[in-house]
Amino acid sequence: KSAPFTGLAEEAIRTSLSLAEQSTRLDLLSSSVKVSPQQMPELYTSMENASRILDMQVVPELYVQSSSQANAFTLALQGRDNKPPIVVVTSALLDRCTDDEIEAIIGHELGHLKCSHSLYLTLGGLVSTPLRGLPLVGSQAEQLLQRWRLAAEYSCDRAALLVAQDVNVVAGAMLKLFAGTARATNTQAFIDQSREYEKLLKDANPIIRASIRMQQRTHPLPVKRVMELEKWFNSDEYKSILLENE
Repeated sequence: KSAPFTGLAEEAIRTSLSLAEQSTRLDLLSSSVKVSPQQMPELYTSMENASRILDMQVVPELYVQSSSQANAFTLALQGRDNKPPIVVVTSALLDRCTDDEIEAIIGHELGHLKCSHSLYLTLGGLVSTPLRGLPLVGSQAEQLLQRWRLAAEYSCDRAALLVAQDVNVVAGAMLKLFAGTARATNTQAFIDQSREYEKLLKDANPIIRASIRMQQRTHPLPVKRVMELEKWFNSDEYKSILLENE
């Protein structure tokens, strides 16, 4: 935030994202189903619960979009025109996951909103763009931005856990998304799989480990997410947050 012209860049990004949000809202109202106390009230309650737990200033609008892909997304920015932010879940996601898992997934998307990830990741990309053509510095800037993107997903997984307050619920949602089927239900086996991965990775050839680290991803590896989530679930930090909110 202290970089030159950051304020101007932030204002420009907020304006462009606000326009994108207007377009997205109109598209969703015309072609998807808006959740309300009268329309799919159980989903509306899930959104209210997750918003309350994460202390959201405004309860976002929730839409259900017809799709064969199990997915959820948000523009990850609080609206500027006094309109609530938007969260979208797909029909395939609803068909695949339990109500508790859906609420945890909503919590993950609210984490993106709470942290304004769209704003700051876009700002980080703009700041790093002039550096990309420079030897060494350019690759370091890109690696830093990549780590930031992945860290954002870990933060939102923690938001999901704060909503669910059960690591098996969040891991169960991840398991069904990564497996692509509702038949994958053994979360403990998936957690054990993440431990197996961690052990094998430590014993792997350094070249293999380096190649895995250098892979460009929009999200962390599935087993890595589960592994990190379990670590945080057992941490003093997580327990202290729960105690503060009792």
